[in-house]
Amino acid sequence: MNKDAVAEQEVSRKAKIGYGVGDFGANLLFQSVALYLLFYFTDVMMIDAAVAGSLFLVAKLWDAISDPLMGNLSDRTHTRYGAKRVYLLIGAVPLGISFYFLFFGPELTGTAKSVYALAVFICFCTCYTVVNIPYGSLTAAMSKDSQVRAEISGYRMGFALLGTLVAAGITKPLVAAAVSPRAGFRTIGLAFGVAAALFTLITFISTSEKVLPVRKSESTLRTDLLCVVKNRPFIILTLATLFQYVALGVIASMVNYYFKYVLPMEGFIPVVFLSLFAAAIVAMPMWVWLSRKVGKRLVFIIGMIVLGVALVLLFMITEPLHLQIVLILILGGVGLSTIYLSPWSMVPDTVEYSEWKMGSRREGTLYGVFYFAQKLAVALSGFICGRGLALAGYIPNQKQTLTAVHGIRTLMVFIPVIIIVLGIITILFYTIDAEFHQKMNQEIEGEQNDE
Repeated sequence: MNKDAVAEQEVSRKAKIGYGVGDFGANLLFQSVALYLLFYFTDVMMIDAAVAGSLFLVAKLWDAISDPLMGNLSDRTHTRYGAKRVYLLIGAVPLGISFYFLFFGPELTGTAKSVYALAVFICFCTCYTVVNIPYGSLTAAMSKDSQVRAEISGYRMGFALLGTLVAAGITKPLVAAAVSPRAGFRTIGLAFGVAAALFTLITFISTSEKVLPVRKSESTLRTDLLCVVKNRPFIILTLATLFQYVALGVIASMVNYYFKYVLPMEGFIPVVFLSLFAAAIVAMPMWVWLSRKVGKRLVFIIGMIVLGVALVLLFMITEPLHLQIVLILILGGVGLSTIYLSPWSMVPDTVEYSEWKMGSRREGTLYGVFYFAQKLAVALSGFICGRGLALAGYIPNQKQTLTAVHGIRTLMVFIPVIIIVLGIITILFYTIDAEFHQKMNQEIEGEQNDE
């Protein structure tokens, strides 16, 4: 292997950390939306649960357009800052500002509340797209080595889980300490928005793009999307990840309702999130090590099985038994860790598949579609929870009927378990392992040397 090829694979620890902190900031925002936005809409802004669920779906329909377009745009971009990093510089500040207004919650009545919520939600989604589609595709641009990229993803997802942990752990206490929930969420919007902007800029400064896009044919949006459709491993991975993120999104959204109205243990909610995500962080190095031994796909499957088992155990708890609940949540967090590691360490390999099969990497377009699947999961989980709560007869801030309690328990456990099983079945059809990936890279390198 020549020196240039080696340089393409090596990534310093400083760069890995610098890249990872970007997802710390991103997950302060993304997880705040996943964990608290539906609850904020229904119990703070007092928007009808069914309408609130629909807002998630409508906002994410825009992502169906903006995400692939952003990916395609980043693939076509050429600047002295690179094709991807430049968008971190451009989008950092608007991202922070849009998040602040998402949780600003002005005093409005009637339809105006829903209109405002939808408008700022779409604005935030757009800013998030501008930053995070290029950010995600940086993994494939930083190195061509599959194991190095698994390590990069490990750093990234460790910081992502840390961001999730912070968002999950301090939001409720800060809101409770404020003069009102509305004021508390405004503080969260400002603090997390500023932090996300700063960490995005740190990533811009710390990283570099070593793997340049390769094309053997004229690039258009149509040809780029054809590369997505013809990339079977990518389609399988994206669909499996969509299932698991929908399951995770439903769980995350329902935790607030489950521990407020079912057990009830509302003051325990920060402990719930801390137990889940702290366990996920601690388990991450174990899963990275195991991925080297048994492969990324099997680790993904094992983690999701563990999470499903934990949910079933939680359903059996009918009283506020703090220790038992914490132990179950720790088990769930260990399994949950793989959804932050496996998909994101696997998707760069599908970029090589595109180059091997069709002669063009198109990582921006692939990551655009992959990020859309992640956001669609948030939309679908919000829609499922909102509609499910409405059908169960949920009314905010009062004692729930037996039917509503049963509906909340079903949404918290059985719906996610069913979706997890669908995701496991789907990922069984994923075919890229370490040996196949090495073969692809050797053939790609051989073709480039011949040219």
